[in-house]
Amino acid sequence: MDVELGRRRRRLTGLIAGLLAAVLLPTAGYAALTGEPDTRTGPTRTAVPQAAADADGELIAAVGDIACAPTNLVYRGGEGSPAGCRERKVADLLAGQRLAAFLPLGDLQYEKGRAEEFANVYDQFFGPYKAISRPVPGNHEYQTSEAAGYYGYFGKSAEQENTYGVPGAYSYEIGSWHMIAINSNLCSPQSRCDKGSKMMTWLTADMAAHPNRCTLAYWHHPLWSAGHHGDYAPMTPVWNALLDGGVDVVLVSHDHNYQRFVPLGRATANSVSAMAPPVIVPEDKGIRQFIVGTGGANNYDVADETERPDLAGRIAARYADTTVALFGMLFVRLAEGGYSWEFVQAQPAPVAFHDAGTGTCH
Repeated sequence: MDVELGRRRRRLTGLIAGLLAAVLLPTAGYAALTGEPDTRTGPTRTAVPQAAADADGELIAAVGDIACAPTNLVYRGGEGSPAGCRERKVADLLAGQRLAAFLPLGDLQYEKGRAEEFANVYDQFFGPYKAISRPVPGNHEYQTSEAAGYYGYFGKSAEQENTYGVPGAYSYEIGSWHMIAINSNLCSPQSRCDKGSKMMTWLTADMAAHPNRCTLAYWHHPLWSAGHHGDYAPMTPVWNALLDGGVDVVLVSHDHNYQRFVPLGRATANSVSAMAPPVIVPEDKGIRQFIVGTGGANNYDVADETERPDLAGRIAARYADTTVALFGMLFVRLAEGGYSWEFVQAQPAPVAFHDAGTGTCH
């Protein structure tokens, strides 16, 4: 199929799918759905109507920066405090969902990703979803040598072999979508992901093998962020390769907050640590990046447009408050030709925050 014809057909399909997908996401709860009091026991549930669960498209969930260690003063068995260690309530959002996959976006077990803490903490809350987990590692996983705790816990689901010898990188399919899991720890000023590197060789080959597909890529370090960690310039070659390959959505974490960017075009790094202002482009020409670092650990501030004028107009939705923290999960419905998203808060939530919308594929 001609590439441009394929993209036009998917955009047309996406306009229809986007309208349908808007109703396919989690709703507020059992009482709102049925009109009856919720008397069930067990984890808090985010109810999904059966019609939505059976409709076109596949539902995924994604979040990073998750579990505090028991040595954290506010761990409290995973209940945490309003400011952090809320992994139990975040995990509750997955209960009862009919998910095609759960995407843990790195920094899953603080502080050093030790095997015993993965087994005793992360597994306690997210273990029920291990079979559908398709994770990527964060920087804290690598505070244990070679991320041994992370790879030991997830096994083959995290280290699926590729012929290019790139650890922690793999791809797979969900419905009509191609999914690309990237280990961003391999891209740094010391270990570059430029053309000719193992990472780029694998990535470009993978995209060439899956043309004309709606595609979602995910990793840990965001290329652009108005949060505490700021931009991560070493991911520039990866972003541009994904853009050239027609990737539609990028999910990341690392900064402990929520940021949704408008569709952005080609990236330019001014130095090894500083990015040029991102270019705003039409949806069919760019990538929409979501930062979902709200998995329970704590919150980081997000700079406003006066503090980061280079990102003015680029961030469509954001939330971070270190005193009234935001925790929750991003749910994405992957349909033929399009997608929809909704950020769902962990409860109780002292300050209400909501972000939802639809998009079309290239």
